[in-house]
Amino acid sequence: MSPYSGPFQIRIRMKLYRILTIILLGAAAWSCKPSESNYRRAYERAVAARESADSDLDSTIYGKARRDFAMQKLVVAGDTVDVKIQHVSVTPDGGGINESLMRYNVVAGQFKQLFTAKSMRERLFEAGYPASFVVQTSEPYYYVVASSHNDPAMAVKALRELESDRPVAMKAPLPFILQRAGR
Repeated sequence: MSPYSGPFQIRIRMKLYRILTIILLGAAAWSCKPSESNYRRAYERAVAARESADSDLDSTIYGKARRDFAMQKLVVAGDTVDVKIQHVSVTPDGGGINESLMRYNVVAGQFKQLFTAKSMRERLFEAGYPASFVVQTSEPYYYVVASSHNDPAMAVKALRELESDRPVAMKAPLPFILQRAGR
């Protein structure tokens, strides 16, 4: 019988198993470490998916909502602006009442999700636009109205002020004037 048999041999084997386990776990963790090329591929896939979703938008109800408006030019004191004409209604709990919605509406945001529209409306409110509210199309598609006017000259003035003030982040084609259809 060897002097290294029995309990001593078991302890040595246990230490070897622990060391091998630690080495294997370390190797597995090191091999899972993300690389810059993995980040780049993931980013490129996300961009491609977003672009694909944008091109597929025309086949959705949101694409239909975007197509269901008419465009016209509005000329006020030599200033020409594009106006979208669309059927909209005040969104319940969107910060406004039916009497708030006038003919010309300066739009600061357009969204598919009501929560996002309400969130922007709150930011506008806090930035000094207390008359802001949310309107929706029949699909629904949500627009955040910074101000609403019956006078086209006042609407163009409010549009220009919103363009220069930029109280919230807005991407083209925002801001714009939305004319309530049927009125």
